[in-house]
Amino acid sequence: MYDMYNKLQNAELNDLILKYSNQETLLEHIDKLITTQKKEIKNHKDEFDRLNVIIDLIPNTISWVNRDMTYFGVNKALADTCGMTPSEFTGKKIGFHTQEKFFADFVTDLFATQLNTIYREMTVHIGDSTHSYLVSGTKLDDQNRAVVIGVDITELTLLKGHVSFTEKLATLGEMFAGIIHDINNPLMMIEGTVARIKKKIENEEVHDLLDKIDMSSKKISKIVQGIKIYIRNDGSVPFQNEVLGSILDDALIICENKLKSKEVKLSFDKRIQSLKINCNFTQIFQVFVNLISNSVDAIGDFNSKWIDIKLLSDEGEFIKIQFQDSGDGIPLEHQNKIFNAFYSTKERGVGSGLGLALCTKILEAHGGKLSLDNSQSHTTFILEFKK
Repeated sequence: MYDMYNKLQNAELNDLILKYSNQETLLEHIDKLITTQKKEIKNHKDEFDRLNVIIDLIPNTISWVNRDMTYFGVNKALADTCGMTPSEFTGKKIGFHTQEKFFADFVTDLFATQLNTIYREMTVHIGDSTHSYLVSGTKLDDQNRAVVIGVDITELTLLKGHVSFTEKLATLGEMFAGIIHDINNPLMMIEGTVARIKKKIENEEVHDLLDKIDMSSKKISKIVQGIKIYIRNDGSVPFQNEVLGSILDDALIICENKLKSKEVKLSFDKRIQSLKINCNFTQIFQVFVNLISNSVDAIGDFNSKWIDIKLLSDEGEFIKIQFQDSGDGIPLEHQNKIFNAFYSTKERGVGSGLGLALCTKILEAHGGKLSLDNSQSHTTFILEFKK
């Protein structure tokens, strides 16, 4: 840029020397010319600084690359993603910051093609994180340099996977609905048959066996009912007064096997049994199922494994429930993220990262709230239900 101004100044100076013979007049014009050029240089510098600020505020990664496969500049977003400073990229080989060669291959293809701009989607490992990018590369006018822009689509990729998974679950839900209907019919027949046999046979030993059959049948009925509630999609059903204890009982039926398999002891305050709230039964049922399931996953390998659900307050407009497990609490670095969709502190493959986010949205839709209580030594959440 400054070479251009020097050439301009020399050309204009030659014209002035030819035009003006008077030295004083010539010096005045030279002084004006220099003042004008300084103003223009300052304006261009100010504009350049403003452009740099804007580029650094852009969340997308931007890099400027040479045909010799080196960087001659990057923006703050790319540097921050790699835990480096922009100056540390200058002169380095393209893609040095990743475990793969995708960026290097992309730039090679960009300079090799006759097209001015190319696009590609890629997934790369940067440090300990995996990122998915939609990348565009455009050659600059001299064809020896290019600008590469990456849009981070990691969350979008996860969402696409979740949508696909949700569609499969919806199909399974429809299948289960039919299976449950088929199960209910023979269960009703078993219960009815047991009652008729009891009337016809007066034998205590036979009655004891029939009672066991009847209890088993009723337990299967409860499990089936719980599954039916869980897979039912009735978000449009108007709120009704429901017994909180009944909702919790049904949630425990669904979670019973998971609790037993991990040997987690669950206890809850009997005062909860008779409390009533204005709600959508299925959605509050899902809140309890998600919280219990999350806790079991979190403490499943602990020596001490317990969940305690306690009534804190039944006064005023809200019912406050404390949901606590034997975990050691949520680490500070995760506390602001655990209620976000797709965020999970569990190992890959355990959970979807949607449990707490879904519980939060459900309770907020009911005029309530889900919050983390940091004052306790064990992992503790507070549920607030509007009466």
